[in-house]
Amino acid sequence: MRSGTILWRACAYAPRRAKPPNKKSEYMKAGPAMKLSPLERGKRLLQHLATFSQAWKRTLTLIWHTHPGLVIAILALTILSGLLPSAQIQLTSLVIQSAAQAIQHSHAQALINLAITFGVLQGLLMLLSSLLGTFQEQCQSLLTLRLNNKISILIMEKAISLDLQHYEDDKLYDKLERAKSESNYRPYQIFSYMVQLCGQVVTLVSVVSVLVSWNWMLGLLILLAPLPSVGARLFYGQRGYQIERERAPQRRLLWYLEFLATHSYTVKEVRLFQLGKHFMQRYKQLYDAFYKVDSDLAKRQSLMQMPFALLTNMASAGAQIYAIVITIAGNQIGALAGYMQAIAVVQSSVGGLLNSIAELYTSNLFVSNLFEFLDVAPGTIKSGTRKMPKRLQKGIEFRNVSFVYPGTETTILHNLNLFLRVGECVALVGHNGAGKTTLVKLLSRLYEPSEGQILLDDYPIEEYDLDDLRKHISIIFQDFVRYNLSVRENIGFGRVEELENKESIRDAAVASGIGTVVEEFPQQYETMLGRMFEKGQDLSGGQWQKIALARAFMRHAPIVVLDEPTASMDAKAEAEIFARMQSVATGATTLLIAHRFSTVRMADRIIVIDQGKIIEDGTHEELIKQEGTYAQLFSLQAAGYLN
Repeated sequence: MRSGTILWRACAYAPRRAKPPNKKSEYMKAGPAMKLSPLERGKRLLQHLATFSQAWKRTLTLIWHTHPGLVIAILALTILSGLLPSAQIQLTSLVIQSAAQAIQHSHAQALINLAITFGVLQGLLMLLSSLLGTFQEQCQSLLTLRLNNKISILIMEKAISLDLQHYEDDKLYDKLERAKSESNYRPYQIFSYMVQLCGQVVTLVSVVSVLVSWNWMLGLLILLAPLPSVGARLFYGQRGYQIERERAPQRRLLWYLEFLATHSYTVKEVRLFQLGKHFMQRYKQLYDAFYKVDSDLAKRQSLMQMPFALLTNMASAGAQIYAIVITIAGNQIGALAGYMQAIAVVQSSVGGLLNSIAELYTSNLFVSNLFEFLDVAPGTIKSGTRKMPKRLQKGIEFRNVSFVYPGTETTILHNLNLFLRVGECVALVGHNGAGKTTLVKLLSRLYEPSEGQILLDDYPIEEYDLDDLRKHISIIFQDFVRYNLSVRENIGFGRVEELENKESIRDAAVASGIGTVVEEFPQQYETMLGRMFEKGQDLSGGQWQKIALARAFMRHAPIVVLDEPTASMDAKAEAEIFARMQSVATGATTLLIAHRFSTVRMADRIIVIDQGKIIEDGTHEELIKQEGTYAQLFSLQAAGYLN
C-alpha cells in the first residue's frame, strides 16, 4: 500500500488518524456537531457580515488584476444592456398611444408609417440587445478561464511556501479542501452577481424614473414589493455556508472512500480483502447523512419563503390594478401598456437585484475560505545567504540535537551527537520509529531541531541559502513519488534545469540500471509512466525504485541520502546498484537507511539508533564483535536465511 500512501500525501485529502466507523462516529455527522441558539446564530451572522466587505474588496481586486480590460468591457456592456428595457417601455407606450389616436381618427397612412417605424426601431433594439449579450458572454468566458487559472496558481504557490509541519496538520487540510472545493467558481460568481447587480440597478433606475415620471405612487409600490424575501435568503445562505464549512473533514473522507474503491493503486488489496462493498456502504451512509441535512434545510427554506412570495405577488397584483384604474380614468391606453411592461420589468429587476445581493452574500462567505487558506502564515524555516560548496571540506555534524514533532510531546531525538566525514558512507540502523528518517528531515531542513545545531563544514546549517542547500542534497525517501509523467521528467526532476539534457538523463538511467528497460519502450524517454494517462507504461516496484535512483543520480550532490533504496530489488540487483552508486557518488557524503543487512554492511560505518539515541557506532566487523543490538539484529536476519 506504499503507492497509496504516496498519492494520499500528495493529494492532501486522506483522513488522518481515522477511527473505525460506528453509528456515533464523527464521520457520520453531516452537519454541525451541535445546534446553535438564535442568539449565537445572530452573532455568527454579524461576524460574517463584518468580514463581508473585506473579502468582497479582495475578490474584486483579484478579479481586476486578472484582466482589467475584460472587467471594463463587461461592465460597459452591462450598463448598455441595462438601459435597453426603459427604451423598450417608452417605445411600446408611445407606439400604442399613437396607434390608438390614429385608429380613433381613421388615419390609415399614419398607422402604416407607425408600424414601419415601430418595426425598424424594435428590430434595432433586438439586434443591439443580441450583440451586447453575445459580446458580454464572450468576455465573461475569457475572464472566467483566466481567473480560474490565477486562483489555481495562487493555491499552488501558497502550498509550495508551507513547511512540512503544515501538511501534518489536519486543520490545514480542511482549509485546503474548503479553498479548492469553492475556488474554481465562487470568485467569478461574486463578480458575475455584481455585474448582474449593476445591470439590474441601471435597469431599475432607468425604468423607475420613467414610471415615477408617470405616477410616483405606483413606482414606489412596485419598488418595495419584493423586499420581504431578502431576509430569509440571507439567513439560509449563512446557514448553508456554516454546514459546508463544518463538514470539510467528512468531505475529505468521502473523497478518500471513492479513491480507495476506484483507484488502480488500491485495486489489488481491495479485491483480495473484499473491501469494495464496505467502502461503498460507508460512502452511501455518509452521503445519505449529507443529503438529509441538505434536504431538511431546503424544506425549511421553502416553507419560510412561501409567505414572503405571497406578499410580493399581492403587491404586484395591487400595482397592476392601480395602473388599470388610473389609465382608464385618464383615457391613456398607451400608458397602460407602458405601466404593465414597466411593472413587470421593475418586479423582475428588484427580484433579481435582491437575489443577486443574497447570492453575493452567500458566495462571499464561501470565497472567504479561499482567502483563509491564502492567509495561512508561510513557513517558519528561514533561508540564510551562504552558498553551498560543490564538495564538503570537513563534513556534517549533529551537535546535541533533540527534536519533538510540532503538536506532540514525544521526543524523537534525544541530545544526539553525530559526525559524518567527507566521502563517508554511513548506514543508520534501528527499529521503526527510532528517529532515522527524522534525522534526514532535519538535515534537509524540512524541520528545525527543537534543540541543538546541525553544522556543515563548521557553519550552522541555517546560515546556508535554503534552496541552494537542497540542491546539494540528493534524497530518495522510502515513499518516493511515482510521477505519472514521462521517463524523461521522472528522472530529470532530480535537476530541473537539466530537464531537456537528454544525455545527462540517459547517463543517470544507465547508472541506476533502468536504462536498458527504457530503451525497449516505444517512445523510450518520452514514454509516459503509470496508468493515469493514455498509453502509460506501468513499472514493477523495483523498476520504479531504479527510476527514483536515477533521479537522485541527476544531482551529483555532495550529500546523498538513501532511505531503503533497494527495498524492492533482489540481492543481485541490490549489489549491482551499490556498485554503481559508489562510482557515481564518489567523494559524496552518503547517509544510508536500510533494514537489509546485506545493504548495511556495504557502508563504511554503521550507526545504531534506539529511541532517538545513538547506542552503537562502528564498522560491521566491529559491531559484530561487540555483540550488542546490531549483532543481535544481524543474527536474527541471518538466521532467517540459514533456516
